[in-house]
Formats: sequence, C-alpha cells, structure tokens
Amino acid sequence: MKKKLLGIVVCMLLIAIALLPAVSTKDIVGPKSIIDQEQPNTGDLHWLEPGVANWQQFINRGKTLEKVDLHIGCWFSGSADITLSIEETVGGTPLTSVTYAATDLPLNMQDWFTFDVPDVKLDNYTMYHIVLRFDQGSEYAWSGEVGDPYPAGGSSHPNPDWDFAFRTIVDKSVPVTIQMLFLRFIENHPRMFPLLRLFLGL
Repeated sequence: MKKKLLGIVVCMLLIAIALLPAVSTKDIVGPKSIIDQEQPNTGDLHWLEPGVANWQQFINRGKTLEKVDLHIGCWFSGSADITLSIEETVGGTPLTSVTYAATDLPLNMQDWFTFDVPDVKLDNYTMYHIVLRFDQGSEYAWSGEVGDPYPAGGSSHPNPDWDFAFRTIVDKSVPVTIQMLFLRFIENHPRMFPLLRLFLGL
C-alpha cells in the first residue's frame, strides 16, 4: 500500500515538474501596477520657481517605481522643458528622471499628468523626493493644499503645512515561485493532501 501511495505521489510530482517550464517566472500574483503613495488634494495651486528645485517628499513602500502623477499645469506655451527626477537627497544624483516639453502638459489649466519615468527600484520605508526643475522664462503651477494632507513628508513650499498633489505608481507584483505552484496544485487537487500527510507520516 505504501509503495502504491509513493508511486502516486512521485507521479504527481513528476507531472508538476513537467509543467513548470510552461510557467514563466515573470508571472505575477495580484495587481502589477498600483498607487503606492498619494496626496490627492488639489484645492489650491502654487507657482513654481524657475532655476531651483521644487520638491515633494514621499515614503516609498513599493517595489519598483514606474510612474509619477502630478496635478500640474503650464500657463505659458513658450515655457522651457520641465524635468521630473527622483532623488534621495535634493541636489544629489537623480535615481531616475524624465523631461517633457511645455506643450505636453495641461495648458492654461491644472490637471493630472503622468510623468513616465524609467523604472527604478527604490528601498522600502525610505524617504525620497519628487523634484521638478525648469529654466527661467517659464510658468508652471503645481496644485496642493495646506493642512499637512501628506503627514509622512514635507515640500519646498514656504508653508510647512503645504503638500503638493501627487501619486506614485509602483510595481508590487509577486513573482511565481515553486512553492506557490505547489500550493496552487494542492488547492486544485485537495484529495492529494491526505495522501501527502499519510506519506509524510503527519
């Protein structure tokens, strides 16, 4: 009887192993891209300063940063290009950055705009800065609100209780592992669990 059970278990494990190449290690469990950190309040706007760093802090809790949404507007179509970078320390080496022309942004209005930065892995529970820079002769405004709506971080705004409106989009997917495939197999074949317990002497 034990040999028969052993044969069944071995056969099932062989089948599972045979199926593994058909499963990509890039498969994921759960949603891939989600909002990690955000300050959604857009009740007011602040005119950004050219030639300096305009920034908002955030605490990363994702895996890989993919995009940054800002509630922003360009109020002069002849403005210089605007660059968004992610920096651990303002003025330090940018971890990732992307530049857009003034005409790419919402013109003469404030709205959400996606800065599609090159993906970058960030450390969990670490403070980073969303930094905007552009040259003189430009008119950009970034929405936000007073009242410390994002208590986890501050901003470059003169009012210490102001936070700019932003969303960080991250990859929080979980790669499929052999253990996860085994658990899925047990879930889909519940009758095998008693046999495994018997075989293992549990």
